[in-house]
Amino acid sequence: MGKSMAGHLMKGGHELNVYNRTKAKAADLLEKGANWCDTIPELAEKSDVIITIVGYPADVEEVYLGVNGILHHARPGSYVIDMTTSKPVLAKKNQ
Repeated sequence: MGKSMAGHLMKGGHELNVYNRTKAKAADLLEKGANWCDTIPELAEKSDVIITIVGYPADVEEVYLGVNGILHHARPGSYVIDMTTSKPVLAKKNQ
């Protein structure tokens, strides 16, 4: 999720679990108290709400639908929100 948006959530008193392919890009959030997750499955297993912004539709598919993706590891009842500029049909793919 965008660093700025995540920062606003933290300012609002929300606890954040974060993952990025490049940990250094999350350093500012970690310094402010966000919790680092080493993998997508770890993040999904620890979070009730998961918000993502990734590069391209293929990335969305991998992050959500892959074997190590969010939907295979999210807790029952979790909310997942993809904010990537992507193909609308992708949102229906796993239904």
